Amino acid sequence: METTETVGMVGLGNMGHPIAINLVEAGYRVVGYEVDENRWKPTDQLSYVTDLEALANKTSVILLSLPDGSTVQEVIGELLTLNAKNTLAVVDTSTIGAKASQAIGRSVRNTGLEYLDSPVSGGVRGAVAGTLAVMCAGSKNLYSSVLPLLTAFTANQFLIGSQPGQAQTVKVLNNFLSATALAASCEALRFGQTQGLDLKTMCDVINVSTGMNTATLDKIPNQVIPNRFNAGFSNSLLLKDISLYLDGCHETGIEGAISQTVVQLWDKFVEEHPDEDATAIFNYIANTNSSISNT
Repeated sequence: METTETVGMVGLGNMGHPIAINLVEAGYRVVGYEVDENRWKPTDQLSYVTDLEALANKTSVILLSLPDGSTVQEVIGELLTLNAKNTLAVVDTSTIGAKASQAIGRSVRNTGLEYLDSPVSGGVRGAVAGTLAVMCAGSKNLYSSVLPLLTAFTANQFLIGSQPGQAQTVKVLNNFLSATALAASCEALRFGQTQGLDLKTMCDVINVSTGMNTATLDKIPNQVIPNRFNAGFSNSLLLKDISLYLDGCHETGIEGAISQTVVQLWDKFVEEHPDEDATAIFNYIANTNSSISNT
């Protein structure tokens, strides 16, 4: 299958829209399907349609950027019912977990639809800058054919394996590590503050020492210290991702003692402060510890 000049995009939200813009800037025409018309931002090279059939008849390559596995499965299911003019290739950049991706892989066998499990990492800023990392699982031929398209909005591309779900596994374990590092860094740095230490100074030391991680390199200096808390990834979405990781552990017989603790922490944060930026966990941990120390 060869890529075409016109690319379909399902889901043009915080991640999908900047991905579409990078595709346009790379010379593609993009046709978008977004149910929330308030998010429509048409340009000369970015148009919108109101149903999937219209989208499928305009392109043979469709990218998905959707919030969860059930939504992705609904879209795939509808695409399978269409009498589209073209053989469709679906490149799914959503984070949906291995189980959902495996189910989709089974559902498209022996159909006219090809499916590439292709979650991305790098957040909204990476999507805007076109510097995302994409991890793919599926047919090597399909991966090779859409690689030029992927390079339009990513800086790093990986073919993880041949089976849908393998890329999702890498994505959710990555997000588990990211969530764990962020929470642990916030707790450690809050402890340092109680000893009269400056946040920036602690990060400067950690970032040339063995405790360095993405929280101390990026999230704390760029979001917490300036009180921005707008990294563009909500605590609710992060909780979804690490819950998928924990579910995967349990399904494969791994106890997940560490991940259970991490998921419980993020679950409480989301319960008390739903849909806040994930970096706001710094304040949540600080306030929680202050409440405990005052009792």
